[in-house]
Amino acid sequence: MGVQPKKKSGIFTTLSDDLLGQVVNKVKDKEDRKSFSEVCKQWFKVEGLDRSSLILNFSKPGFSLPVPSRFPNLISLAVWDCKTHTDLEFIAQNCPKLESIMIECREEKQNGDDGGILSPKGLRALGEGCPRLSKVEIYGPNAVGDSGVAELLHSTHNLETLVFLNNQLISVAALRAIGSTSSISSLELMFCYNITDEGLAFLANGSISKTLKELIIETGTKITDAGVDLLRKMCSLEHLELSCEGESNKITDIGGVGISAIRTLKELRLDNVDVSDPTMVALAQNCRNLETLDIGGCEKVTGAGICAFCNHKCLKRLNLDKLKISLSDVERLVLGCPSLKSVVVESRRRLDPTWSKKLMQDRTRKVVKFVESYALDM
Repeated sequence: MGVQPKKKSGIFTTLSDDLLGQVVNKVKDKEDRKSFSEVCKQWFKVEGLDRSSLILNFSKPGFSLPVPSRFPNLISLAVWDCKTHTDLEFIAQNCPKLESIMIECREEKQNGDDGGILSPKGLRALGEGCPRLSKVEIYGPNAVGDSGVAELLHSTHNLETLVFLNNQLISVAALRAIGSTSSISSLELMFCYNITDEGLAFLANGSISKTLKELIIETGTKITDAGVDLLRKMCSLEHLELSCEGESNKITDIGGVGISAIRTLKELRLDNVDVSDPTMVALAQNCRNLETLDIGGCEKVTGAGICAFCNHKCLKRLNLDKLKISLSDVERLVLGCPSLKSVVVESRRRLDPTWSKKLMQDRTRKVVKFVESYALDM
């Protein structure tokens, strides 16, 4: 019988999982990590244990549901094309350390009792199985309904950020549940067309009014001055964004003046909202901590309105996109508000001879930014 050849050995064959984990932690490139995991079974296992973030695409050919079980230490997870509550239950069982999850649902059909693809049962399992969960983002028109939102909130205890995008199902009942929470500091309702004044009332009068620091409502078609005025009750709000769409605009200076009563505001964005100079005057007088003001599309605001911020001590960034403001008004503001670092205007102003840089004072030239409307960055 011949002599069996000796197995080759090397430094990495003697490393424990802990030491090998320190090695793989230094590998940041995705392709390099993939190559690392394909060396042997030990390296495959260790690479999975070291992974803290992952993207799962349920629609990708060859995808297998047991995949998450290889990554028990995930902190951040993105799930594309999630279809059933069993997907969430499996994730909850295998990723107990999750702190952040983004879930996208593409299907048009509705499943659960409330019509949501993500049933209350699945969302409850997610909250209970991932006790560290602090950020949840859910995308899709039929992704989740009111009772699903309620179950998620009842089962999570450390949730700080909640985002819904393009949801057609959540309405007053969901905002009632959100309003009763006392941990959420950031809430985004993007293209959720069933948000009403009654829903805002639950936010303004609930426990969340004491903790919410950021509120974003994109295209609030059913919101009026009555609901916006209630936001004055939010005693910790620092960042507020409100936008309307076309003829659905029902927010005027009544709501705008109401917003000015939120003394804690540092950032305010009003997009295509029907406010004018009285709102600007009220904001300048009352919101003394305001640092960023974006009023792009608020075409009723005039030079007199922006000049109300002369002598303001904190304003740093101002967006005047689509406003008919003269250079003389901007100069007056810039010279009167020394804290200003950026005033954004449309690039087409360059074609107006009255906006020539040759006519601008040195400080104005440093502060004014000519930017295309679709590429505004404050």
